Amino acid sequence: MTLTVGLSVSANAQWTIFTDIFTQMDNGTNDFFSDNLDSLANAWNNEQGFGDELGDLLNGNLLDSVPPLNLDSNYFNEVGAGIDSFLLNLPGFDLSNSDNDTIEGELDRLFGIFNMNFDSLGGIFGQYQDSLNNFPTNYLDPTILGYDPLLNQQYNFLLDSLNLIGDLSNPSGPGNITGLMAKLFDKVLFPDLEIAFGTQSSDLKYFQDRYSAEAKVIRIGSVPRFDKRVSSFSAAQGQFPIEARWHVQASWTGKAHYNEAGAPVNENLTIDPNDTDKDFNPLMIYGDFAIMTTPSLGTLGNTSFKMLVSLGTELGTYAPAHREYYTPVTVNNKGYMTGLGAQAGAGVAFTTGAITAYSLGTFAQGIASRGPEPYPYTSRRFEVGVRYGNIVNMRYSTGFTSWQSEANRQADVKNQFTVGVILSEVNR
Repeated sequence: MTLTVGLSVSANAQWTIFTDIFTQMDNGTNDFFSDNLDSLANAWNNEQGFGDELGDLLNGNLLDSVPPLNLDSNYFNEVGAGIDSFLLNLPGFDLSNSDNDTIEGELDRLFGIFNMNFDSLGGIFGQYQDSLNNFPTNYLDPTILGYDPLLNQQYNFLLDSLNLIGDLSNPSGPGNITGLMAKLFDKVLFPDLEIAFGTQSSDLKYFQDRYSAEAKVIRIGSVPRFDKRVSSFSAAQGQFPIEARWHVQASWTGKAHYNEAGAPVNENLTIDPNDTDKDFNPLMIYGDFAIMTTPSLGTLGNTSFKMLVSLGTELGTYAPAHREYYTPVTVNNKGYMTGLGAQAGAGVAFTTGAITAYSLGTFAQGIASRGPEPYPYTSRRFEVGVRYGNIVNMRYSTGFTSWQSEANRQADVKNQFTVGVILSEVNR
C-alpha cells in the first residue's frame, strides 16, 4: 500500500508540471495549443517499423571503436560560450528578476557539474560500449496483438487528462520559472537525469538555400525507467502506469559567413564549420515534456516488454540568422524562429537484466512565433536508446522539422548520436 500511495503522489505531481507549462503561455497561444492538441489524433499517423532499423544503426555506433566526438577543451569552451551568449540575451525574455536569477544559477550549477564530470563523460563510451552493443533490435519492433485498440485507449486517457489540466490553468505569460525548474530537477519526480554529448548531421533549407551541417550536441534531460506500476489518474478509458519525461538539447556549428551582398560565401553553404571566430553558433534547439503510459505487454524468458504512448508539448528553434540573405525580405532577420506544438508519441521498451532498450516515435504540430504571420510548426522524430543500469544512456535519432510555410525553413536531421551519463548530482 505504501508503494501505491507513493507512486500516486508522484504521478499527480508530474501531471501538475503541465499546469506550470500552460501558465507560461498567453491566451492566444494557449487556445492555439488546445486546438492542435484536440486535432492531433487525426493528424498523427503512428508509423511502425522504425525501431529495428534505428536499433541496427545504434548498434553500429556502439560497435564502432570511435566515440561520437572527442571531448576536449574546445568542446568545453564552446558550451561555456553558448551559456554566456544565452545569459547575455536573457533580459530580453522579460522575466522577473527572481526567474532570471534562478536560470542563471541553474546554468552555473549544471556547467559546474559538467566540468567536474568532464573526464567521466569523455571515457564513458569506451567503458560501457561492450556492455551495450548487440542488444536484440528486433525486440524494438514487435508484433503486438490488439495494438491499435490499446493505443487508442491510452491516447484518449492522456488526452482527456491533459484537456482537463488545460481547462483549469490560467495562461498569463512567462513567469514562475523557478517553480517549474524545481520540479524538473526533483529527484522524486525524475530520479534519473543525464548530461549527454554527441553529434548531429542535418540537411537544412532556408528559402532557396539548401545546405548541410555537421554539428555538436549537448543534451540534458530525464532517462525514463519504464518501470511504473500504478497511476492515481483513472478514467473511463482505464487506469495505466504513467511516467513523465523531459529534455532540452542544443546543437551548434562554427560561425556563419556572408559577403557584402549578404549571400553565403560558399555557393550553397551558409554555415562554415571551419570558421572559429565565434565559439558557439547555435543551429537547432529542441525541448519537450510529456506523460507516457507504460502498460506491460508481457514477458519472454527473462525479458519484460512495455508499450509506450505519450502526449505532451514540444518546442523547437531554428537558430541561424541568415542576415540580409534576401534583401529586403530578411534584412532584419535575427534568426531564432521557435515553434511550440502539441506532441504525441508511441513506442516500446524492453528490459533484460541491467539493460533497458526503447524506441519512440513522436509527432508535433503547432505554431511558429517571431514571424510576420502564424506559420505552422510540424515536427516528426524517431529515436532508439539503450541504458545500462543507472549509469549510462546512449541514443540514436532522426527527425524532420518545418517552421514555415512554403518549405522556407526546414531541418532534416539525418542522424544524431548521443552518449549520456546519468548523474545523481544533476538533481537538486
